[in-house]
Amino acid sequence: MIAAVVVVVLLAVLVTAVPTVRRRANEQRRRADVDDVLADVADLLILVLGAGVSVHDAVQWLADRGPAATHGAFVDVQNRVAIGQSLTQALRPIADDLGPSYQPLVAALTSAVRDGAPTSTLLLRLGDEARTARRRQHDRTARALPVRLLFPLVMCSLPAVVLGAVLPLVLVAFGRL
Repeated sequence: MIAAVVVVVLLAVLVTAVPTVRRRANEQRRRADVDDVLADVADLLILVLGAGVSVHDAVQWLADRGPAATHGAFVDVQNRVAIGQSLTQALRPIADDLGPSYQPLVAALTSAVRDGAPTSTLLLRLGDEARTARRRQHDRTARALPVRLLFPLVMCSLPAVVLGAVLPLVLVAFGRL
């Protein structure tokens, strides 16, 4: 009776915990993907704006052909512009949608629209910093991999070694006694 109650409680905990853990993991993965493409977005903007395209058309280009991780945010900008907001107002929520790492990008695009300020130097520096941050994050992930693999490696390999190498030796030794 008590075992059945324990099993039911464990199942209830699993049913409620698994979706929460999955949602958090998906959100972390999405944030990592968004941060990973910041350098690509900056490089694309440098290319498009360097070709003489306006900021409005550059944002439209990113909405149409930009990285998938940022696609939704730039489509939202285009939708807000389509309903009558100015481009500077429509760009503000990008930092909220994509994260604080996109704030310098928003500031550069806003100043380019409002003041006509050149953005190439700022976007080059932003791309370099984003690539450095991405490289550091990947290095941290690579250094953490052996620690994460330790438990499965020990739990899978150790029993196999014991069963395949130690157990036969023990059985032979007991057989000779």
